[in-house]
Amino acid sequence: MTTVNAVNTYIVPTTNREVTAPSQPCFLGFLSGTDSNVTGAGTAYTVGTNTAFTEIYDQNSDFNTNGTFTAPVTGRYLLNMSIQADNFAVGMNQCVFDIVTSNRTYLGIVVSPIAAVNAGTNDIVFGSSLVADMDAADTAACLLNINGGVGDTVDLETNGTFFSGSLLC
Repeated sequence: MTTVNAVNTYIVPTTNREVTAPSQPCFLGFLSGTDSNVTGAGTAYTVGTNTAFTEIYDQNSDFNTNGTFTAPVTGRYLLNMSIQADNFAVGMNQCVFDIVTSNRTYLGIVVSPIAAVNAGTNDIVFGSSLVADMDAADTAACLLNINGGVGDTVDLETNGTFFSGSLLC
């Protein structure tokens, strides 16, 4: 069985009974380049604001390269974020990473960045995954806030910074 209208195929079964839904919202984007000096002195920074995301795929065109996903339908969405940050200063004492949706803020991680940095590289890679309830037209984005520095010196790196999501049900 294949469900179609005059233009689109919505459900595609295989001979082995696997089912794909090519119009189902699903996206993956990575930071297109280093995003320099975004936080460190308590500045809350929305990832993708200054340096755009590059889309690997955006199955339903719901992801904006500024880092904002807009839910096309009400449902439960699996959202995933990874951030690679570096250039920490000694005084930086708290790193907070959230996935923020229209319905609520999901605390991803709180760490002391200086205690957690990788030896020799002065960077941290951390991430979060969650299932969020979203209504049609709700948005989701990722927020990073590092405190304790005398300036915004922390950079986000392209290799480990990405945002992805998909509609589960």
